[in-house]
Parts: sequence; structure tokens; C-alpha cells
Amino acid sequence: MKNLKVIFSIGLLALLISCSKKSNPTPDPVKPPIVVPPDPVRTRDVYVAGWDYSNKMYSVATLWKNGTATALTDGTADRAEAYSVYVSGTDVYVAGIDGGKCVIWKNGAPTVLATDLYSSVYSVFVNGTDVYVSGFSHGLATIWKNGVAVRLTSGPEFSRAYAIYVNGGDVYAAGYEYNKEQKCVAMMWKNGIATQLSDGTRQATAKSIAVSGNDVYVAGTENVDPADRDLAGNESSSVIPLPRSIARIWKNGVIANLTTGDKQAVANSVFVNGADVFVAGYEYDGSTSRAILWKNMKPAGLNAPTEGGVRKSSANSVFVHNGDVYVAGNSGVTARTWVNIIDPGSLVLGKGGAVANAVFVKQL
Repeated sequence: MKNLKVIFSIGLLALLISCSKKSNPTPDPVKPPIVVPPDPVRTRDVYVAGWDYSNKMYSVATLWKNGTATALTDGTADRAEAYSVYVSGTDVYVAGIDGGKCVIWKNGAPTVLATDLYSSVYSVFVNGTDVYVSGFSHGLATIWKNGVAVRLTSGPEFSRAYAIYVNGGDVYAAGYEYNKEQKCVAMMWKNGIATQLSDGTRQATAKSIAVSGNDVYVAGTENVDPADRDLAGNESSSVIPLPRSIARIWKNGVIANLTTGDKQAVANSVFVNGADVFVAGYEYDGSTSRAILWKNMKPAGLNAPTEGGVRKSSANSVFVHNGDVYVAGNSGVTARTWVNIIDPGSLVLGKGGAVANAVFVKQL
């Protein structure tokens, strides 16, 4: 009996060995090669002008290119701020101030336009080989063409030109001029000829201008209460109650209100792209503020409401390039840019006091 068991076991073992030799083991799966996606090809450069503190006591006029900061000033002046940027070919122009000097920087090299006490520059525009800058000098709205100053008003009332735009051979500017009742009157100038946009009964200003075909668009603000002594947005923190205002655009002089006047609302920038009109600004109720972008009169909030009065959240500039909408502004004390109204996709430029005033996009 034992012999039978041994014979049976040996036979079973031989059968198993024979089967294992004939069967083909399953091969290991072939792993696909690891494909590393190529770096995206950059097709445009995004320039932002503003200022940062960069661990210095005073503000530093700053230009960001694709998020990388370049200081235009050394931080020793009491105020150094960049307000506008324009790119023409390979040249980058920035307008701003460095202490008591009004400056245009070309590729980082400064040219002083004015040094008098009551002066500033706000906007730069390049048309061919001509460089235009708007602001004020000796308290009067002024345009500089290739460094030569031309006053838009003769005084004696104070005036400013916040924005400049050149279309063909026509030079447009937008700003304000005080009247004899010490009210700011929103103004537009075309080739030096003034047009009054507001009636002078309330504080008002024009902040930005754009031309599309035969249509001229101006963005600005007018206070609600005729008794207000301060232009909305320019009041000190001690002013109570908060001046309420209406953000609006003028199209060929005709008013279109963006807000109702229940809060303080300011329109800082206008950009026209085909049939679409974009306006950047903010709304503020005295405790919280929100940066706003209006597209064809419809608002979109760019950030959650921010608390406090250290600095209002604001959309300061809008630029459209190949269908993408770029906005430069602030969420409280943080400077940033938004692309296509997406807050999570926004790019933080600086924190703790940085300001983003203007954006310009150039195709490579």
C-alpha cells in the first residue's frame, strides 16, 4: 500500500512539472513611456505699472513684466509711483513720479518732464515716433509731446489731465477742471479744445478715454450730493458721511450710468474691443470694498469684499488682447492682475502696500 502511495505521488509531481513546462507565463504589461509636456510657448508679455515698498521706507516706482518686478527708483524719494505703461516695438514707456519730479521712463532710463510743486503725470501713449504724456504742471492740465509741454487750460482754476489717447491725427485727453464754485467739472479735450462733460453742480471727474471708430468713450465719476466738498475717492478717512457717487461712461458726450449712487462707485479705466466696452473700477460702502469690472454695463466682482480703510480694493486698469481680458488693481493692500475675471487665476504682484495702476499686453 505504501508503494502505491509513493508511485501515485511521483506520478502527480511529474504531471505538474510537465504542465508547468508547457504553459506560457503571462508577460509583464508594457509601461508606456513617460511623456514630459513641453513648456508652454509664451505668446505675449504682460506689463503692469505701479509701486511697491520692497522692504524700503518709501514707495518704489515699479514695473512688472510677466510678474517679475523691476524697480524704476531707488526708494530714497518720499513718493515714487508709476501710473501708466505703454509698449511700442521693443521700447517700454512708463509715466510716473519720483519724489518731486514728473518722469517718463524709456526702457528704465528716466527723463524729467517737470519739477514744479503742483505737477504730476498720469498717462502715456505712443503714436508712431511721438510720445504723449498727460498730467498737470503749475496746477494746470498739460500734455507733453516728445517732452514739450502744452497747457490745456489757461487757469486760474486748478485742472488735471488723467488720461490721453491718440487716434490718427487727433489727440484726446480726459480729466477735470475746477469751476469758480470749487466744483470739479469732468472734462474732455480734443486737440486742445475743451468739452464739459458734467454740469458743474456736483463734484465730477473723467479718469480714462478710448476711441473706437467715430465713437469716443470716457469713464469717470460724479458725486450724488451737490453739497459734497470732496470728490468721491479723494476724501480723507475722517470725512463723514462717505461721499456717494455714480460710476459712469460718456459715449460721445451721452451719459450711461454703471451704478445707482447708493454707494461710492468709481470708474477708473475704459477699454473698447470691437462691440464690447469694458470699464474697471470699484464700489465702497464705507466698510467693505470690491474691485469691479463692467462689460457692456454688466458688473462682475473680481474679489471678495475686503474690510477696512487702509486701502480700498479697486480695479484700476483694463486691457483686452486676443479675446483675453486683463485687469490690474488691488485686493486691499495686495496688488494683483486678473485674467478673464477669474480670481483664483489672478497673479499676486506685491503684498503689504503694493499698488498695480496700469496694465498693457504686447503680442510677441
